[in-house]
Amino acid sequence: MYLASKLNSDRDTLHTLCKTLKLGRNTPDNVIRDVNNPLAGKPAPQIVQLAGNDVQQLVEAARKVAPFADAIDLNLGCPQKHAEEGHYGAYLLPKQNWPLLAEIVSSLAQAVDVPITTKIRLTVPKEQTPELAVVLARAGSSLVTVHPRFASSVRRRKGLADLDQVIRVREALQVEGLLRSGDRPHGDTAVVSNGNVRCWSDVVTNLSLTGASGVMVGETLLENPALFRPSLPEAYEDGHFWERSSRAMAEEYIDLRYQYDAFETPFKVVRQHLQSILCSIPHNIDPEALAEQHRYAADTKRVIAAIRTEQALAKFRYC
Repeated sequence: MYLASKLNSDRDTLHTLCKTLKLGRNTPDNVIRDVNNPLAGKPAPQIVQLAGNDVQQLVEAARKVAPFADAIDLNLGCPQKHAEEGHYGAYLLPKQNWPLLAEIVSSLAQAVDVPITTKIRLTVPKEQTPELAVVLARAGSSLVTVHPRFASSVRRRKGLADLDQVIRVREALQVEGLLRSGDRPHGDTAVVSNGNVRCWSDVVTNLSLTGASGVMVGETLLENPALFRPSLPEAYEDGHFWERSSRAMAEEYIDLRYQYDAFETPFKVVRQHLQSILCSIPHNIDPEALAEQHRYAADTKRVIAAIRTEQALAKFRYC
């Protein structure tokens, strides 16, 4: 998520983002490998998510990054305190803001040549969420991603996401003739479901339950970057799924950093990624092994926190 105002005022932030997008577009490691995908062999789509509440600021920022992106997403889901204070993200969801949201989406759609998408949370009351999705679709949002939890800066993920609300959004778009799906490829807007995914089987269950066109996964991907790997044919060897260990994923992350040294990754970011991959506690762990897992995570965190130089990172990689 990038604040539109910061992209417009901070050249370094804009330069780093555009450099990242160029790198992603040109590297062979970012090519779609699924032979059954109609985009097989092409660079994986890259979407830039913008946040803000000023139409012109958002349009200006979108125009700056659109040449390097495949779509622009409007963040209407951030529940954090800074979003509340700045009146953006999920704090634009109340109904009195809907005319502004429609104006933002419409203006973005007219300003750039790439698709405009939106990510939302539940409205208050939640029964208004499908109505908001229709407003966004009519304004020009080609995807509506629904994270069916209420916005809260202190309890962002308490309890399960209400996936029934994803169904309600899909049904509302269908009734209005706006839904794009496998059965309706020419509809204006597709629905993506976000929430309750901890492993690959959850993706399958989510799609089956909601009827959404896709599933979005957030922080779980930081812990398991290979979460979607079972969708690839080469993920299976001799008829059995081959699962990557957290250590193997951490090593690959470090190797990619070395390979693409043109993009300077601060050690702070490196440590954050390594900690997410190596120190997360599996959700289905045997209770008897839980204490040992916590001890391992605590020890690993201390080792990662000490990584301050390239030499220390290399030693960590090969120890």
